[in-house]
Amino acid sequence: MRHRPIASGFTIIELLVVIFIIGVLAGLLLPAVQSAREAARRTQCTNNLKQIGIALANYESAHGFFPSINAHSTNEQTISSHLFSPLARMLSELDQRPLFNAINFSWIPFSSPALWANQTVMDAQISGFLCPSDSPAQRVPGYGRVNYRFCTGPTPWIAPGDNEPFSWSGAFSSHRFYRPADFPDGLSQTVGASERLQGGWTLDRFKAGGDYLLTKTDTIPHITDPQAADWAISVCSSAPMTDPIETEAGQSWFLSGFHFSDYNHCATPNHPWPDCSFYGVLDDDLGWRSVYQGVFSATSRHPGGVNTLTMDGSVHFMANSINISTWRALSTRDRGEVFTFPDR
Repeated sequence: MRHRPIASGFTIIELLVVIFIIGVLAGLLLPAVQSAREAARRTQCTNNLKQIGIALANYESAHGFFPSINAHSTNEQTISSHLFSPLARMLSELDQRPLFNAINFSWIPFSSPALWANQTVMDAQISGFLCPSDSPAQRVPGYGRVNYRFCTGPTPWIAPGDNEPFSWSGAFSSHRFYRPADFPDGLSQTVGASERLQGGWTLDRFKAGGDYLLTKTDTIPHITDPQAADWAISVCSSAPMTDPIETEAGQSWFLSGFHFSDYNHCATPNHPWPDCSFYGVLDDDLGWRSVYQGVFSATSRHPGGVNTLTMDGSVHFMANSINISTWRALSTRDRGEVFTFPDR
């Protein structure tokens, strides 16, 4: 008698066991891969901030002072019109000399003639101004997006008036050109720049850390009030999500203003409630957006905190859990505080 050969193969139970094991291994491996990718993105983000720090130092060496966020005096010689961002003023130091030469500095940058004259420059997408950890935003013709912003201090005001010392305490102030001697706390003790997520633009939901509320408020404290930051936090943290939402933040590295390339230290990084401005009207005019005032915090997609640049060119990772008083102290030039960075 002949015996039939027995067919070899997997049983259904064995196949299910193999699939289960592969799933478990994939589940263990995926977080590690994602963590490695984020570590690489964070390293690139850190390097971008370092390059901005080098550019600040080279700019100060060439001019005798750091760039202003909103200057309209002749202290910067040919760069005299206001509202050009420090990034625009430092293009030569950032290895972008052709773009710098193409800028028409004779107009306020958001005016109609300036928008026409500077369209090519404003349209430039510069990879060094973007943090790869931020989710990519839809390309918007005419504007180069930005993730790196310059610190105005612990104040919600973007353009304080004269004789208001508390609102002039940041590393960058409207109508001021600061020299190293204007940093009694020390360049290494003063945060000059950090990160902020771009707005969501076409997302159908509020993008935390990027979008902000346009909140109306009837009671505004005097601009010199040292408690103005606390008042601003109370306004934004209690604002209803039914308020109008601005989704185009980070719209241009070319311009100064909280909507564009500036931020403040009113609140700690990546706080849980929405940031807001004190204007309840959504307006497409770039000039209107440049005068927004409110809470515009440092935010990022990095787990646990944000990268910050001190004015000596050092980059530090600051935890979301940092004490609010310490965070505000780090944003001032001349308040006499002393702080030791965890990574030093």
